[in-house]
Amino acid sequence: MTYLRTWTNDVPTVRPVLLCLPQAGAGALQFQNWQLRLGSRATVCAVQLPGREDRWGDPAPSGIAEVVETVVAELADAGLLGRPLVVFGDSFGGLLAYEVARAVGPAALVVCVCRAPVHWTRQGGLDDDDVEQLASASVEGSSLPSELVAEMREIAAEVLRRDAVLSTTFRIPPDAEPLRCPVYAWGAVHDEKVTPAQLDDWREVTTGPLHRHDFTGGHRISREDPLALLGQLSEVLSDLAEEEPS
Repeated sequence: MTYLRTWTNDVPTVRPVLLCLPQAGAGALQFQNWQLRLGSRATVCAVQLPGREDRWGDPAPSGIAEVVETVVAELADAGLLGRPLVVFGDSFGGLLAYEVARAVGPAALVVCVCRAPVHWTRQGGLDDDDVEQLASASVEGSSLPSELVAEMREIAAEVLRRDAVLSTTFRIPPDAEPLRCPVYAWGAVHDEKVTPAQLDDWREVTTGPLHRHDFTGGHRISREDPLALLGQLSEVLSDLAEEEPS
């Protein structure tokens, strides 16, 4: 089954394209509403990793390199690499977004609550504590019976464990070329997982400018306040539209 999901039929004519990579344990369906919100300002295209939503039974990829190779091939087949492309990644999705950006050279890379690549190499990928915390957060506030909440939490933990294994395959090649596009590194003032310094270090990955912004909220800002996130993304997309020659 394919990785890419879209919710509009006008991919060839709408510009730019917003390619979204979700946080660990999450699927692509959350971005369907983003297409409704952004309308004709962008075509939203999301990556659906194996093991979630409509890909529940698909085998896990061998590593990040396989994910990137497949996503880039599907972007090319869909004719999207000829369009202005903004790559967006949320949390662990930001690391995947960086790897995709290295492969395609987008107009902009946007990462949210994701530590810079150098910190992934220093600290390693997602660990058991990350899995437990994120699994608990996924069912926090649920009004379902406790036995269903426990079942949902274990399902979330199973998907997160797969992403944790995937995260350990990240490597920065010694001859990696820096990006040339602007990088937008967004944080959250109450995020206890990613520090401002870890976000500031995204400046190391590009010869273009680094734009920093901090939302009011925590690590799950994309779920807590998606409208604030979309507001910032709309500005990025508008800037690109203004820059493109008619």
